[in-house]
Amino acid sequence: MLIIPLTGKISKRNPPLVTALLIFINCFVYFIFQAEDQNYYQQAIEFYGSSGLGEMEVTQYDVYLKQTKKGEKTSSLGKPKKLSDAAMARLYMNMEGDQVFMEKLLGDEIIKPDDPNYSQWKELREEYKEKLSWVISVRYGLTPKEQSFLTTFTHMFLHGGFGHILGNMIFLWFVGCVLELGCGRVGYLGMYLFTGLISGTFFSFAYAGSMVPLVGASGAISGLIGAYTVLYGRRKIKIFYTVGFYFNYTMVPAIVLLPIWIGNEVFQLYFGGVSQVAYAAHIGGLASGALFGYLNQRFIGVVNEEVFAEDPKERIPSLLEKAMQSMGKLDMKGARPMLEQVLQIDPDNGKAMAYLFNIDKLDSAGEEYHKTATQLLSHLSNKKGMAEDLLRVYKDYCQISKRIKLPLNLLFRIGSAFSEQGYLEESERVMGLLLKTNPKFPKLPTGIIKLGRAYLKVGKVEKGKKCLLILCQKYPESLESGMAHKLLGEL
Repeated sequence: MLIIPLTGKISKRNPPLVTALLIFINCFVYFIFQAEDQNYYQQAIEFYGSSGLGEMEVTQYDVYLKQTKKGEKTSSLGKPKKLSDAAMARLYMNMEGDQVFMEKLLGDEIIKPDDPNYSQWKELREEYKEKLSWVISVRYGLTPKEQSFLTTFTHMFLHGGFGHILGNMIFLWFVGCVLELGCGRVGYLGMYLFTGLISGTFFSFAYAGSMVPLVGASGAISGLIGAYTVLYGRRKIKIFYTVGFYFNYTMVPAIVLLPIWIGNEVFQLYFGGVSQVAYAAHIGGLASGALFGYLNQRFIGVVNEEVFAEDPKERIPSLLEKAMQSMGKLDMKGARPMLEQVLQIDPDNGKAMAYLFNIDKLDSAGEEYHKTATQLLSHLSNKKGMAEDLLRVYKDYCQISKRIKLPLNLLFRIGSAFSEQGYLEESERVMGLLLKTNPKFPKLPTGIIKLGRAYLKVGKVEKGKKCLLILCQKYPESLESGMAHKLLGEL
């Protein structure tokens, strides 16, 4: 089951810079600094097997397990038996995770100083450790037995494989963006680092003495999840969820997610069997994040409660669909309020304008028709690449209307758009209408010379000359008239 919180508040003006930076740092470390980790680790393992060190330690571990199972004392182990390669590999993996045995082994309690092989074992063990130190995830991972502040910090920027970093970065993006927008960049970064350090420390307490290094950002991310559910606990948030092949969205209180995540981590820790996942670090992160969120709410108060406020634009698709359904049932009165609601949310929504225009065509004698036609034509005339739609709607309006009631500026824009897009005859009709009804309209000379030039450009010289002559006769004092005289002289 996958649960992902969603928010639509991210924008170019308010980008999640810190989250993007954290993701970049994690990826840079993994793909650049850890690029050779697999090779170095493989070399160390090959040395472990070929040098005889593996046979010394793993065979002793086999004896240790058998004696422990029988309840015998392990102060002096019996003679080890020869093991197959498969058995050696299986026992090695178990041995590395067996904290008690490793403490005894490294404390000289398994291969003792009086053992004839002790010096050789000690030398090989040191060489093996040196080879492992070239592995970045081993050198800078958090090894509980050798914990330092440096590794408590660096472990959260290291990862054990591509799938590991991919999953962590996906969750960091989804949860991190929300908290960065809600808590501010400084508070969010502090939260990430704080919960990462606490989760590592909790892991060290849980596995004190372990020599297996912890790596990964999941502890810090679990901390973000804990803070997230506390800070927005009483707010209903949109989440995307999937179960198998089923996908859906729903709204739930944020606090509901915290026990789900904690319960899953606890279950996996105690009943999930052998796993490489650091559930103890996750639990520490969740708890510290929840505490951080509580302290923020109680004493600091730096949290934006509107991060999950519903964006009104999210309602537009549903409103348009319902309006279309009403129109399909010929319920035009039922469709109109929904379309008007869309335009209140998004005044520039062309679909809603077109639907209203089609509704009001049924009553073309009413003033509402001229109003919606003006709105739609104004929208189309301001959009590039919409000349065909503009022409279609304008012709439709002129054929149905007994009288054109469009604002002069809009008519001029329509005529200019037609001349720019090559619909010259339609532009000529619009400019002619303006010339007949409003000859003193100040922008008219500009529209006429633009039309004349367009005619000349496509080779319709006579029509072009006609436009230029009208300009010279009607507006002799205008700047455009001087330009027209010059063009006529050239012809």
